Amino acid sequence: MWTGFENKPVFLSIGYSTCHWCHVMERESFEDEKTAELLNREFVPVKVDREERPDVDRIYMTAVQAMTGQGGWPLSAWLTPEGKPFYGGTYFPPHGAYGRPGFSDVLKQISSAWKERKEEVEGWAEELSARIRAVGESAGSPGEIQEAEKVLRTAADELAAEYDRKNGGFGGAPKFPRPSQPLFLLRRAFAEKSERLLEIVRHTGRAMAAGGIYDQVGDGFHRYAVDGGWAVPHFEKMLYDNAQLMGLYAELGAATGERWPGKVVAGIDRYLQRDLRLEGGGLASAEDADSEGVEGKFYVWKLAEVKSLATEGEWRVAQEVWVLSEEGNFMDPVKSLATEGEWRVAQEVWVLSEEGNFMDPHHPERGWNVLARKRIPSAEEEKVLNSLRAKLDKARAERVRPGKDDKVLCSWNALAISGYARAMRWGGDGAYGKKAGEILAFVEREMTRPDGSLIHRWRLGKKDEVQLLEDYATMVQALVDLHQATLEIHPLLRAVELAEKMLQLFADREGGGLWATADRTLLARMKDDYDGAEPSGNATAALALAELGRLTDDPRWGDASRRVLDWLGERMRRLPQAVPHALLGLQRLHEPPARLVLAGPWPSQELESLRQAAGRVYRPDVLMTRADGKHPSEFVRSLAGQAQAATAFLCEGDACRRPVGLSEELIRELKSGVGDQD
Repeated sequence: MWTGFENKPVFLSIGYSTCHWCHVMERESFEDEKTAELLNREFVPVKVDREERPDVDRIYMTAVQAMTGQGGWPLSAWLTPEGKPFYGGTYFPPHGAYGRPGFSDVLKQISSAWKERKEEVEGWAEELSARIRAVGESAGSPGEIQEAEKVLRTAADELAAEYDRKNGGFGGAPKFPRPSQPLFLLRRAFAEKSERLLEIVRHTGRAMAAGGIYDQVGDGFHRYAVDGGWAVPHFEKMLYDNAQLMGLYAELGAATGERWPGKVVAGIDRYLQRDLRLEGGGLASAEDADSEGVEGKFYVWKLAEVKSLATEGEWRVAQEVWVLSEEGNFMDPVKSLATEGEWRVAQEVWVLSEEGNFMDPHHPERGWNVLARKRIPSAEEEKVLNSLRAKLDKARAERVRPGKDDKVLCSWNALAISGYARAMRWGGDGAYGKKAGEILAFVEREMTRPDGSLIHRWRLGKKDEVQLLEDYATMVQALVDLHQATLEIHPLLRAVELAEKMLQLFADREGGGLWATADRTLLARMKDDYDGAEPSGNATAALALAELGRLTDDPRWGDASRRVLDWLGERMRRLPQAVPHALLGLQRLHEPPARLVLAGPWPSQELESLRQAAGRVYRPDVLMTRADGKHPSEFVRSLAGQAQAATAFLCEGDACRRPVGLSEELIRELKSGVGDQD
């Protein structure tokens, strides 16, 4: 990657489009003529988008964390011409401030050290590089997982112990949605028949949808809340959050039988189609938090603005349901996080004032309100608020909109395919499946090479060459989900092709797990083992392969899933909070292999009625497929010949219950469980 550079150190800056401090450092330093002249004269500057090259980001983030004990973005690293790191940090102000050295001073000091003590610097770089390679090679502890059900129950208890009983969610501020955690608890609620776990997820889902983290005017979720009550968000909107949350709320609606989660799903759909959909069907990556240089300015409201747009009846309901005040609620985060006693002491000891003493683009104006719900409105109140929302949306459209990151990422679009597919699978109509199909068509047309391999990034027709595990893992899962939703055979066959390529490109046959990248020119190859806002490539692959194995009856995929989960086993046992998506894979691999096979003339309204009926009973342990002459499973193909009319076979392995042909019969069968096959 670094070959061909002149004999000068490399300055590597890693950030992403919606990163506030990345843009601050760009304006302050990179666009300053004197700083730019110094940087270009003494270094080879390289800028990397972490979302385009997460494999590169992981390496140099590990290096900076090893050097400084912390990390973040913008990530600033100085490397030898061979790409070996020897110094690093995150944001540097243009001049020394906030306890940080000035960027120009750092550049001069590093340049001097390189010229005067080059061998010593190269020695540091070699030592640190060896440590990074060791981290990549040693991650994970392969070993067969024993007592999977015990591991799963213990993990569910530990994750549930972090539940915030007052506000929903897990832990304190800042609060991220992190969809894998509530999804794991939701599926464990079914497995354990636990009302407690179900209520945790229900409360969390309601709290997020009612809070300021959800855009109450334009729909869609912001990235995270800066407070513990979901009230005030960090305003950037990410495709990966909304895609995963769509699937979570779809399953929550099926699990509870309540209608409100479906409304959240519909809201996310509106946001994705209106604001992120690009010509051709692909979805853009994100929207910034800032507009006109101020965070949240596009989204917040002063009380007088809302009142001026509302009728008397709308204003009365808005005051009763929404958080609105003259003072505003987008205010000092210190006060919002403090108890009454803590706030009293803080005012006496710290320098704090209404006016503030640090003028920063993040600092809000007095009177700004982030709209959030104080309570659940009645159906009549909801109609009134929808009328007011339309007026607010129209008024907001006149404001300067935050910037859009219009690159298309394969992995994030795959998450959206899964979200739409699960929305259709769990009670939604075929329109969701159609939208999933449009995204898939874009990926197959614009982001697939002639040999069938995947392209990670597309923007305005330009494509990259990198091969990343996250693309293959998320796309295999997306195709499996889409097959179950639409019953079309093509997604399942394509999932098999991509699973084969994934294992060829990324499997570590000796150490276990899957490498994050196929690029062998990097300083080190790393393996992801943490499920954060996005699930890790290894965890995603483990779940997708387990489901593919059950649908196709091909033992290769279950064996491959087991090898990945064995590599993650120590993490699941010792720190389950770090791997909720991996736990979903473990759950899938070790539960009874239940399958619902629909057979008969296709397409037909009768078979579609059976498909819809299956979505009205929350059975997350049952995977759904359709008997077709091209199906990879010989057993599933054999059922096609047994059905002259629309028929449903509820099976465990290759043992099936009595076939049924009516929706009411299928619902009864699903509610009664899989056991006692005929």
